[in-house]
Amino acid sequence: MYKNKINYRFVNIIFVLLIIYLLYTTFGLWNGIVSTIFKILLPFIIAFTIAYALYPFVLKLMDKKIPKGASIFIVIAVIVIFMVLIVYLVIPVMINQLVALANWLTELVKGLSIKYNIDLNNIQNYVGDLKTIVNGFGKSISDFSMNIINKSINIATLGIISLISAIYFLSSMGKIRKGFKKYLKRTNMRTYNYVKRIDHEVSQYFVGLEKFMIVQFFEYTIVFFLIGHPYYLLLGTLCSVTTVIPYFGGIFSNIIACVTAFFVSTKLFILTLIVAFIFPNIDGYVISPRIYGKTNNVPTLLTIFAAYAGGKLFGFIGIVIALPLTIVLLSTYRFYEDDISQKIEDVKNKI
Repeated sequence: MYKNKINYRFVNIIFVLLIIYLLYTTFGLWNGIVSTIFKILLPFIIAFTIAYALYPFVLKLMDKKIPKGASIFIVIAVIVIFMVLIVYLVIPVMINQLVALANWLTELVKGLSIKYNIDLNNIQNYVGDLKTIVNGFGKSISDFSMNIINKSINIATLGIISLISAIYFLSSMGKIRKGFKKYLKRTNMRTYNYVKRIDHEVSQYFVGLEKFMIVQFFEYTIVFFLIGHPYYLLLGTLCSVTTVIPYFGGIFSNIIACVTAFFVSTKLFILTLIVAFIFPNIDGYVISPRIYGKTNNVPTLLTIFAAYAGGKLFGFIGIVIALPLTIVLLSTYRFYEDDISQKIEDVKNKI
């Protein structure tokens, strides 16, 4: 009996090793297949993510006795109006500030090169390239803001399919969730409760993130404008976008703000330092807890580790998805904590 058990385990080990070897030797083939499938599914993944993130707002409108169709229309209309305002009002100003920043960097490099007799030609070339790119991009945005997507058929197709699919998913999200919950209830009630908890945690995270990004944009844009920072809109947008990167995003934005302010004037540099010190603390201890509540209750060290690991494994996308994945894993552990503790205790007793 013992001998058969050993042989059975040995066969399993050989089988697993064989599968690993086959996957390794055919990695190029599988990588190509997975990459192709991912490219095909990408617009639908984007669409479902958008719909999933916006659906809680639809539910809130429906709770106020607004019909489902009207709720979806209001949410989509707000998003479209917001995007149009960004294209026509925000982006042109941002491009002008980017051009001004590129010009300033060019003059700064030239000044340092002359003053300290340092060969900074390579850096100057990079800055010059940046200036050329930004100027060209700025001209494209300013002159053909509504035609940029048309320059790339792939981007246009991706955008159109994603938008149409997002509207479909948003209108069908209730049925999708209801059908999924019904299936889970029939199969396993514990699994249903687990998925329900994960769904609540992740949806609350997305809602909080959207609100926090909007708050960050207006907060920092207004503050930097009031202290006289020349790149107030660019920095406000940067602070908002980098919100998706835990901790490091805010640090990076404030460093950029302080460095650019340093070369403008001493007064602006001191004011920017004050902003960089005070407002992240206000965000962290006042605004963020009110927006996220207990959803984003992830230990700081674990968040930093997740962002670092995600960046190492998957680059920028890994950094962005690090926190929601960590929330899922942490919620999973907390949900099954008693079961895990019991299994560990059983193993200890056997030893």
